[in-house]
Amino acid sequence: MSRDTIREELHGFVCDVARSAGELQLSRYERPGEITEKEPKDLVTEVDYLCEELLISRIQEFYPEDAILSEERGGEIAERGRSWLLDPVDGTANFSRANPLFCVCVSVVEDGEVTHAAVAAPRVGDLYHAYLGGGAYRSTGGKDGERVSVSDTAELEYAFTGADLSFTGLQSAGAESDPQKRGLREVFSTSWQLRALGSAGIRGAWTAAGYLDVSIGTRNTLWDYATTALLVSEAGGRCTDSRGEPWNLDSDALIATNGRLHDEVIQTLSGG
Repeated sequence: MSRDTIREELHGFVCDVARSAGELQLSRYERPGEITEKEPKDLVTEVDYLCEELLISRIQEFYPEDAILSEERGGEIAERGRSWLLDPVDGTANFSRANPLFCVCVSVVEDGEVTHAAVAAPRVGDLYHAYLGGGAYRSTGGKDGERVSVSDTAELEYAFTGADLSFTGLQSAGAESDPQKRGLREVFSTSWQLRALGSAGIRGAWTAAGYLDVSIGTRNTLWDYATTALLVSEAGGRCTDSRGEPWNLDSDALIATNGRLHDEVIQTLSGG
């Protein structure tokens, strides 16, 4: 079997398993089951666990030698070979209230590099997916995917910037002396409009599709950052950490843009 055939089969599986988890989410829309807090304001629902079990069982059935890192169950990324990163329900707070902005994030890492990604947003009806070197796509209603590309916005003052942050934290005592918080506030105030979607996976997919110009993530949540990194890069954008260094699995933040805005965003974040 050729490498191209193996890649195509793997990518098809990534898309199918993401769709399946999305269908499970949709079947429980407005019925999230028991909702608990892992930490204050960090929710997990019964559906998170059900989707996680579906994803892991399918991967173990077809790729039993692979490593898996999932948001709820944990796990690891293998130093060599293939690993899976899973966010069974990205946007759990939204899902718990029947807000339609939730999704499934599935990505594959091979020897430390993200090679496949899928974001299934079942209530919206879209599947975003990409593989390394093959472009980024949006499939709607089971149809073949159409290629997507980032926006052509060239100035931050005209940008739609997506982020999911606590404004309380940005305005708290001592925030003015925190260079990162000052930089974030400057990016937000300079941008034309701010979008806080409550789902990092959808935020990244929408940046790849040109609906947003900038996506800012300040936590190291690999299971949803990895999909953004590949989708945006394959759609013609750029992804780095907050210092402008290439994003990798150890980065503590993900700044994804259409590319044209990237230097201005990084300079603004750094207070330049």
